Amino acid sequence: SDLIFMELFYCYAYGRLSKEDGDKIESDSIKNQRDLIHSYIGQHPELKLVMEGYDDGYTGTNFERPYFKEMLEAVREQKVNCVIVKDLSRFGRNYIEVGSYSEIIYPEAGVRFIAIMDNVDTGSLESNEFAAFTNLFNEWYPKSTSKKVKEVKKAKGLAGEHLGAPPYGYLRNPDDN
Repeated sequence: SDLIFMELFYCYAYGRLSKEDGDKIESDSIKNQRDLIHSYIGQHPELKLVMEGYDDGYTGTNFERPYFKEMLEAVREQKVNCVIVKDLSRFGRNYIEVGSYSEIIYPEAGVRFIAIMDNVDTGSLESNEFAAFTNLFNEWYPKSTSKKVKEVKKAKGLAGEHLGAPPYGYLRNPDDN
């Protein structure tokens, strides 16, 4: 019988969400990311989940995140040779740094990088050729959102609307939401 050799990839599943989801212990988005990654790994016998970490309540515009750092350490110590995320925006929203990891650092270290929803898989010839554009839009999104929020607050302020909670001792007008 013919035996087919299949390389086994030891995976670190990583996820992130910027805003906490109320008082829940774990946000729905993090749970959805985890479920999607687990399902994907279950469909690919060459992938074995050995570690996972989910930074809930951390921005993607920088990489100062506890589980992100843990993932980097696991790669450095060769505990994992594959990093898997839901999509590039969950990995990070800094175009240059995400590109550095996915296109330079990980490939040079022999680490496979998979972003499921963006069809990025450095171990596949059919990987998304437009990942760099997706990554660039992921960086622009929080900047655009921030600018829009500032403009709305500025317009409200110029219209004389109150922008925060009432000062101590005052009550909110029940007729004005």
